[in-house]
Order: sequence, then structure tokens, then C-alpha cells
Amino acid sequence: MKKSIFTVIFLSAAMLYGQSHFSTQSHQEQVTNIQAVPNSTGWDTAYFTSGEDGFLIRWGDDNLGEHYQISDVGIKLIAVSPNGNDIAVYETDGGSVNKVSVWDWKTLNRKYQRNFTDSITSLKFSAKGNYLIVGTATVDGAIFIRTASWTIIDKIKANTSIVNYIHTSETEKTVAFYSPAGTLSYFNLGTGQLKQKFQVIQGLSDVVMFDSNVFLAGIKDNTIYVLNAFKGTTVTSISAQNPIIVSSDKDHNFYYLEYDGRNNYELKMLEVQDGNKLSNPRLVKTFRGPRGEAAICVGTKNLADLYLGGRNGAVYKADIEPTSTTQNFNQITENKYKKIFDITETGKDFFFLTDDKLYRSDYQTGIPETVCSTQGHNKVISLDDNSVILWAKSSRSPVIRKNISTKEEEVLFIPKSSLQSVRHFKIEDKDYIVEIESNSEVSIYDFEKKSLKEVYSGTGIQDAVLAKNGNLFVAKSAASNPQVPLLSVNPETLETVPLGVKGNVAYALSIKDNMIYGINLVSDETGKTTYVFSYDIDTKVITNILRFSNEDSDVFTYLKGGNLFTNIGKNKVYCYNLSTKKRFAYNRSSSIPVDICQNKNQVVILNSNGSISWCSPTSQTLQADWYLNSDEQWFEF
Repeated sequence: MKKSIFTVIFLSAAMLYGQSHFSTQSHQEQVTNIQAVPNSTGWDTAYFTSGEDGFLIRWGDDNLGEHYQISDVGIKLIAVSPNGNDIAVYETDGGSVNKVSVWDWKTLNRKYQRNFTDSITSLKFSAKGNYLIVGTATVDGAIFIRTASWTIIDKIKANTSIVNYIHTSETEKTVAFYSPAGTLSYFNLGTGQLKQKFQVIQGLSDVVMFDSNVFLAGIKDNTIYVLNAFKGTTVTSISAQNPIIVSSDKDHNFYYLEYDGRNNYELKMLEVQDGNKLSNPRLVKTFRGPRGEAAICVGTKNLADLYLGGRNGAVYKADIEPTSTTQNFNQITENKYKKIFDITETGKDFFFLTDDKLYRSDYQTGIPETVCSTQGHNKVISLDDNSVILWAKSSRSPVIRKNISTKEEEVLFIPKSSLQSVRHFKIEDKDYIVEIESNSEVSIYDFEKKSLKEVYSGTGIQDAVLAKNGNLFVAKSAASNPQVPLLSVNPETLETVPLGVKGNVAYALSIKDNMIYGINLVSDETGKTTYVFSYDIDTKVITNILRFSNEDSDVFTYLKGGNLFTNIGKNKVYCYNLSTKKRFAYNRSSSIPVDICQNKNQVVILNSNGSISWCSPTSQTLQADWYLNSDEQWFEF
């Protein structure tokens, strides 16, 4: 009889404490936002940057950044509270993930989170910090969240529609909304009633008010438009090459950066004159700066300083003091670490794979030894004492076996389509590879026969493991036939048997003897829940072990000895003892954990930014964070 046992341990989404680290390292992907940090006396000299790499970095006067990764997808918008500590973040993968969260920067603890079905178009704290206002891509438009209780309140009496700019008065008695549909609206925050609505220019982006909210400016088609915000009339329009507005709502005059597509940047200003008039554009100073993939893409002005971010993740500083000579932007960041893409244990130590080399090292010696050079591989499997398997995820590159002594290579097979997964299994002293291509085909490579055989095809395939009885177990989406998330396949007869796991999709499988462990997402009218489950091959008993009260895709499970490891919840790695049913969580580093492996003495965690964290198999204490620097030496935080 098939049975399901629900003896789950609940994992709270709020258990996200970690530690930041300080360095001059750049973002690993494009900088998306830069915002100055307010304090009780006005604006501090500190500022936040966010990136497509999911990192927030708080920069200080010393050009040292405090780094902390809060997301495994890109950060599109940020808003810093007037208290100078709370920071609101919109993270999205451009599809189904649309999440707004608020973080306490002192504790690195998430104070609030809400998932949205639609994209977010604007994000702003009110002037006194009493509300977080979120603009959504729906007819309802902006929603108000009271920060004292983090509850949504009905603050205004009409739908705002889509808005991409929100601004409140200093007293929080009035809120202004700009809609790209071409409206500028003002609401009374005391009564919730509409005070004024103007029909204005449509399609403005990078909108900002300045001069005590007298003017509103935005960009459309390489033209900067400035409106009289009291009347809704257009004051001026200025043609500009690749303009970047750097003014904030604290500015009296209006500043913007113009970029010619090569190395030349010009800082220009519109001066506010008597009678609410604006001067023609005045050249403040010129700069030489990055171009192409490194070009400046975002910036802000704070008092006399400019903070700028590049497409390649670099951060720059400059000032607005007029000069007659061309100056260079001061790049305050550097890329001084080699990213580690994959890790595997060898028994006595560990292998670490970068973009061009395989290294061997351990915690005791702290010396990275070059094992061999690699070409375009981002995944490594330790096969035996003298060889490894190298392959490239999301590629059609050959899967090779490399002798680490002789450096000889053997092509095992060439995938027909994009490789999703390559896993090694030893059954009765024979070696096999189970590989998945394009989420649609599972094949088994027999080392002895040197043959690759397709054993299952379908849609939505997530993972597959080979059991000691010879059967293949496939995790998939339940949306495809057969409509179950887990099934078994006989590799000889190709007979397929649906198994009794319930849910929408299963993934991240691990196997030991007759037990399979994995992740299962269940979605129903109450919401989405992610489980870590076990499946007994012999008795067909299904047991839910850990429960996370949210959707969590792209996580791992890993078995070693009597422990099951998983990063469900993304921000920590949990160690669950299969015998005692007890668990603990490893303290995380500044970057989100994405993989783990263990030998007899040590646990090593691979982090999203390519660093590694060393831990004990029996303690949650984080012993050290290591980065491999450009000199091929370990640098420890």
C-alpha cells in the first residue's frame, strides 16, 4: 500500500540572518539602482547600489562597500527609508517572480515580504517613512503599506492605474503619481480624495521632481521633458544623447549626464531662474569614462557628489565642481576574485572549478593547487582517484573524462541539445552517467559499453537518479503526462510507472540505497508550499520532512553519511540528520548558498558569487569565507 507520512519540520521564511562582508569588489552584473542614504540631518554621504546579481551594497566615505546578497534573481528597484536603515527591494526574474521585501540593514533580517502576480513599476517610502508605496502593473495601481505594522491599507479612494513615479510631500499630506499613460495626479492622503489631475506627456521614464516639487522631469526618445508640476504644462524639452538623470527631489537645479556612445560624458545643468523659468542646458564639466558593455547606465547626485553604476557592475564617483579640463570617473570597485563555478569532494580534499582551471585544496593547508586547465566547462564530477568528468551546463559541448595525472582527455559523448544535468552513479561497481537535455530527454551513458541510450522523453523534466535495482527515477512537472511529479522507468523495457508523490513539480533528487530524497512544490487554493520529501523505493512510503511556506525553485539536496543537506528557502543550508530527525542551519555568508559537498572532516559551501564557506559537519558555525584572488591564492574574510 502506498502511504504518505506528514512529519514535517516548518522552516520560516523570516529565518534569514546572515553576515555581510566589506570590500571594494564590484557587482557581478549590471548596476540597477543607486540611492543616497538619508539621516536625521538630511542626506548622508553613504549610498546603496543594487544589481542584477541580487546584491545590495552600502558604500561609505572610504569607498568600502558592505555587501549582502538578498536575492538569486535581479533587483530592479530599491527605496531607502527616511530612517536610513530599512531598505525596500523589488526583485524579479522577468516572469513569475515579482517580490517586494524590506530589509533591516543593521541585522540583515527581512522584516516584510509580499509576492505579486504582476510586475512592479515603482517603489517609494513616504517622506516620513510611515508608508511604503508600491506601484503595480495593474489597473489598481499603487498600494500603500503601513510600515508600523507592515499591513496594506486603503489609503486613497481611487485606482491610480500604472504609475512609475511616486512622491509625497514632506508633511505626508499629499501624494503625487505620474502615469506613463500621460497623467499627473495629486491625492489628499488625509481624505484619500483626488485633489488635481493633469493630462501630460506620455511615456516618460526615470521621472523625478526637483526645486521643491515645482518641476517634474523625465526621458522619452532621447529627449528630456521638464513639466511645471503645479500646472501640468511643458516648460522645455531638450534633445540629449543617451541621457541619465542624476538629480534627486532634494535638488534645486536639474542635472543630467549625456553620453555619446564612445568614451565621452558631459554633465549638464538646467538652472532654475526667477519666475519658475529654466536656463538653457549649461555644460558643467566633461568626463572620460567606460564604453560598450562597461558604459555608465545609472547614477544619482548627492550634494556635490555623483555616484554612478556601469553595465558591467562597476561603481564610480565624481563631483560636480565645474572644471575646464576633462576628468576621469573615479572607479572605486575592482574585480579581484576568480569565480568558482563548481565544487566536488575527492575524499581527502576538494576540487574547485573556475572558468579556466581546476584546483585542489582543503581547509587545513589553505593552498590552492592547480590540477589542470579547462576550456569552457562550468561543472565537475570526481569520478575516481585519478580522473574527473567535465561538462558545461546550458551548452552542447562534449562531456569529457580527464585524467588529472596525464592530462589526457576522452570525449564520452556529445549532447544533441542543451545539457541540463549530468550525474554519475556506480551500480554494482559499474559506472553510469544519467544526463538530461533541454528538460525533455533523459539518457544513460554506460562506461563499459561506451554507449548513450535514451530512456525517457517528455516535457518539464527536472532531474533523474539511478537506483541500485537498475531503475531510473525521474522528477518532472505534473502538468505533463503522466500527470505526476515523480515516476520510475525501466531502462531495458522503457516501462514507465507513475509514483504516488502529490504536487505540481518535483526536482533536486538525491538517492542512497533504497531511499530517494527530493523537493516537491505543492500549489493549491491556500497558496504555494515547498516540501523536502523522502520516497522509499521498496515500501513506496512517502514522507514530507521539511516544509517551507512559499515557492522555492532551483534548490538542491545533498546526501552524505546520515545527513541530508538542502538550501530550501535559499538563504541558508540546512543539515537534517536522517536518524535523529534533528536539524540545524549553517550560518550563511554575504552571498546566497547554491551548492554543498562534504568529506570526512569538512563541509564546504559554494556561494552564488563564486566564494566558498567552510563549516564543520557537526556545527552551524561558519568557520571562514574564502575567495580565490587573481593571484590564485585564497583570500579570507
